[in-house]
Amino acid sequence: MSDDGKFIADTLESVIVGMAESLREAQEELSEAAPLDAYGRPVPQYRIPHLDFEIGFKLVTDTKSGGGMRVIFGETTDRTRDVTSTISGRFVAVPPGEGLPLPVLTLEIKGTGNTRDITVTAATSAGELLSGAQVELNVDKGASTALSAAAGVAAPRLDGQVSFGRAVVETNETGIATTTLTFGSTLQRAAVVVITAELGGETVRVLTGKDL
Repeated sequence: MSDDGKFIADTLESVIVGMAESLREAQEELSEAAPLDAYGRPVPQYRIPHLDFEIGFKLVTDTKSGGGMRVIFGETTDRTRDVTSTISGRFVAVPPGEGLPLPVLTLEIKGTGNTRDITVTAATSAGELLSGAQVELNVDKGASTALSAAAGVAAPRLDGQVSFGRAVVETNETGIATTTLTFGSTLQRAAVVVITAELGGETVRVLTGKDL
């Protein structure tokens, strides 16, 4: 490839890569949006499935004073000739897992009093039950504190007051795992506790508490 050709190719590559980076950053910003509002209600989540683009540019053949010609991006003059071109295309989002089935979790908390039963079910987006999957359970302290404040509890006293029988559970042959959730005596009765279950990139949340 000539120097002129390499310059044009590198310039177009930089423009396209720059657009791809901007698209990725925009999706990251959208993905960071909180899944729940201040009252614990789900809020819309946005994804960019594809982006169509069109680049218009003008190539100018410039006659050098010492003879010969070069191709550049620029404006037409009395010693140049130009060619206007357009490149169009589409950026397509590649699904996580490169299109393979993704984990899907359901989390259920049942019971009353200070000890509750937790049931986690793990499957794939293709409907296959996941046996032997390790699911991690946690307390989302940030969300719990915010939702408790919205419920009128400024100091929910979460630290050390929410515990699991097992924080990591493994699903059986039917894709189900169970454990217990226990509330401590000093946890405020009206406090809202957000429990999360995580498997790979999948996270689900359930609201609970002594009065819920």
